[in-house]
Amino acid sequence: MKKILIILFLIPSFLFLGCEDDFLDTENKEYVSKEQLDKLASSSPESLLAVSDGILTGAYSFMREYNTWEPGNGRHDDFGQKSIDLGLDLMSNDMVQVKSHWFSNYYSYKGRNTIWSTTHIIWNFYYSLIKNMNDIILFIPDDVENEDLENVLGRAKAIRGFAYFQLVRIYQHDYSGNESALGVPIYDGTSFDGQPRATVQEVYTQILSDLESAYSNLSDFSRTSITDINSNVVAGLLARVYLELKDYSKAAAMANEARQGYPLMSNDQWLEGFSNIANPEWIWGADIDGESSTIYASYFSHISNLDPGYAGILAVYKSIDKRLYDLIPDTDIRKTYAGDDDPDLPKYANTKFRDGTFFEADYLYMRSAEMYLIEAEAEANLGNDSKAADLIYELVKDRDPAYAKSTNTGNALLQEIYVQRRIELWGEGFAWFDMKRWGVGLERDYEGTNHVTFGLFNFSSGSNEFVFQIPEDEINANDNINDGEQNPL
Repeated sequence: MKKILIILFLIPSFLFLGCEDDFLDTENKEYVSKEQLDKLASSSPESLLAVSDGILTGAYSFMREYNTWEPGNGRHDDFGQKSIDLGLDLMSNDMVQVKSHWFSNYYSYKGRNTIWSTTHIIWNFYYSLIKNMNDIILFIPDDVENEDLENVLGRAKAIRGFAYFQLVRIYQHDYSGNESALGVPIYDGTSFDGQPRATVQEVYTQILSDLESAYSNLSDFSRTSITDINSNVVAGLLARVYLELKDYSKAAAMANEARQGYPLMSNDQWLEGFSNIANPEWIWGADIDGESSTIYASYFSHISNLDPGYAGILAVYKSIDKRLYDLIPDTDIRKTYAGDDDPDLPKYANTKFRDGTFFEADYLYMRSAEMYLIEAEAEANLGNDSKAADLIYELVKDRDPAYAKSTNTGNALLQEIYVQRRIELWGEGFAWFDMKRWGVGLERDYEGTNHVTFGLFNFSSGSNEFVFQIPEDEINANDNINDGEQNPL
């Protein structure tokens, strides 16, 4: 972790300009200690808030930044969270990349190999977020009484919990529910040294500690933009984690809370292209403008087949799997996102994501529909079939006027919910994780497939291919992870 773990309670003093003179009246003014930070929290909260809020703002920017791994290396498949969302969707059954180009290392499953850039990008991205959130969390005592600092602390813990949740699902050695299996290293910022791989259980203990604390800290926080994290976002993150852990009562409760105040979008809004942060259903996202746009190295450049990016100009289409397309009723507006109605696109090429600007389309991280689906799945697993069916009906009835409330129960209802997740959330970063969670294997080589040759293979659920290897740089730099603890190829 040489590129990431660089601070041990050592915060450069230039960040504290304007603080009390006696605070920096130390023998070595280059760094300040944890004790001095504690003093600053009580004696000059405004200065500490400025520092912490600046780091937090930087983290939000980093989540949509270009070249997060090696600045200047020109990788157009590295633009923050949405590049990882897109890449992992391309490892699922449900998305097709029609030709070899950027992101083909995901689609071909080569990128999970320890020597490939893809695994380095993912590892570096989330551990960079963790490192920066550790800086904030170390600044601010848990028992801080300043409300603004408490809110910053909550948002920092939310991002750190989110980052660990992503990492453990991508890199955990065993996805069968074995809590003692190897997870990922846990860093709290108090050591320069590389840490060993914690167990899956230990990582989830850290995730829940962060998110539950964040939820408490943000209970009274009112944000000015959905680019910021509030208690709804944290409730949504907790809903995802509880669902993963099969804690269905908590998953249902948190999903329900997360969606409050964020009504489902209308059909007209659904058809607008999933590109506008003003959509009433969006709970969390990034506002992209001319200054923050990363042009060709961006989500819409790669996924929007109708705009002048790589997908549109070079015909590197991102398409829906034929089987999933065939599952969508003709009466469902969501079937229109598969290119049938556009003469300029081949069948199955998606039109769900469209820009309409010069690479200034906004990025979606969380919306209400996902919360309806989590709540429904959780209720179905609790045996509350009618309630689960009500939730799915509420989600689908406007999308498909011919849809009737499901009379399925048990596993049949769960399978229906799973299909609705695949249809509704296509392209939003959930499909590969859902396959792992549901124990679904990769099956692209089937009769009539529209998958292409460089990704045309099948893997059973639980195969090694569903786990990324730890990057070679990390193995070489971290003495506490030996070759025998590397994930199998």
